[in-house]
Amino acid sequence: MQHRFAVLYYAFPFIFVRFCLLVLPILFFAGCVVVVQKQPQAQQKSASKPETERPLRQLASKPVVVMSDEVVRSELGDMVSLLPAEWSLVNIETNMPVQVFSVAVNNSYTASLAYSVLRKEENFDQVFQKDGLVGIGKISATKRDTKMRNIKRLGDFEEVIVGTKHFCLYRYTTDNGATLNRVAVFRSSFGNYYECTLSDLTFTGRKLIPRDEMESIYASVLATIDF
Repeated sequence: MQHRFAVLYYAFPFIFVRFCLLVLPILFFAGCVVVVQKQPQAQQKSASKPETERPLRQLASKPVVVMSDEVVRSELGDMVSLLPAEWSLVNIETNMPVQVFSVAVNNSYTASLAYSVLRKEENFDQVFQKDGLVGIGKISATKRDTKMRNIKRLGDFEEVIVGTKHFCLYRYTTDNGATLNRVAVFRSSFGNYYECTLSDLTFTGRKLIPRDEMESIYASVLATIDF
């Protein structure tokens, strides 16, 4: 009897330790709620990042049609441009808006280029800082809306790069698309805002320049504008 008690006495610590290792963990985890935190997927992380802005469209930095040596210059000298070959400046009539400082036409009088100052208002620089040239382009279009009848803008306002220079482009028609007017708005190093407008002319009744050729002429004029 004493021998059995001695064996039990010496074996008890080992039995107790084994009990703790096997039974207690089961009891512990049975009474606990295990929370597994799901790691966010890579796709979810990327979705929270701001979208990358689309790069601006770049136009040819050099003329794609032949240009003349005829120079258009603003009154302050902070903007110059070349005319296409066989285009010439015309005398500005007295009833022309005061902001227009140069007008040129092609030799068949079916297209014109008008250069004008966009009269600067107090909020222009704030608009430019906030919305860039597109904001100024919208102001330019709004001014036309209030002065011209049957005007309809075609397409969106678009900021483009020509070499290192930025322009805001927009288009409008006053005759349901029979003719097209293309406006480029830009800001000189002096902080002045200008417009260069290429328009179809119909008063002679002659065939208009095809649209694709007009686009080439317009891109070439923009490539020569320096400010």
